[in-house]
Amino acid sequence: MKKILYFLMGTLLMATAFLSLMISGVIFDTGAKMTVEPKFFQTNDNHQDRPGVPASPADFGDNKMRDLLIAKYITELFYVTPDTTETQRRIKGQSSLARLSSRQVFNKWLEYIAPEIEEISKNGGLRTVSIISISPRKGSDNYWTITYALKTWDVPNDFSVEPRITQNIVDMHIIYKPGLRSKDSLGGYTVTQYLERENADPSAVFKFLVQDIIFQENLAVDK
Repeated sequence: MKKILYFLMGTLLMATAFLSLMISGVIFDTGAKMTVEPKFFQTNDNHQDRPGVPASPADFGDNKMRDLLIAKYITELFYVTPDTTETQRRIKGQSSLARLSSRQVFNKWLEYIAPEIEEISKNGGLRTVSIISISPRKGSDNYWTITYALKTWDVPNDFSVEPRITQNIVDMHIIYKPGLRSKDSLGGYTVTQYLERENADPSAVFKFLVQDIIFQENLAVDK
């Protein structure tokens, strides 16, 4: 009796499995050879946030590339980290800021901006920079007016203390030419060879230089 029961149960299971396969075949027609193409959501053009090949200067266009370099420069002017070693490296001219500045501009930064950065860094503070607007100054082809905001945390590791937020304006005389620097201006390296060097600065391969800078008064302060 048990053998008959086991036989009937096995037959029932086989029939159920066969019926499941038939239903699956109806739902998914393998004869249609359907394929699934994977897609990635690209958050932006930054190489750290995209899985594919980084965008080239040609993809951005000359105006966008110029604005990105201006934003990079403003960030280099004002950002602060608690790392005093990194701060001293910037003060000694071993940074993007020095490479993208004329001697006059870098000396002005050393006199007016660097002391505050050094003090905040020494006390363990942090400062971030965000760009609000970039526009050509009226009546000048080479001067640009940049509005930016600084958010400074003077007290480290204390979330009860709100950051200082200031909004400011700076005027800069910029020399910018589309394209990348030649091998001669990169110390004999091609652009690819230069970027493959240890601690290479990508901004150095662009034809970008700040000839003059004019710091203006704060527009607004939130405490």
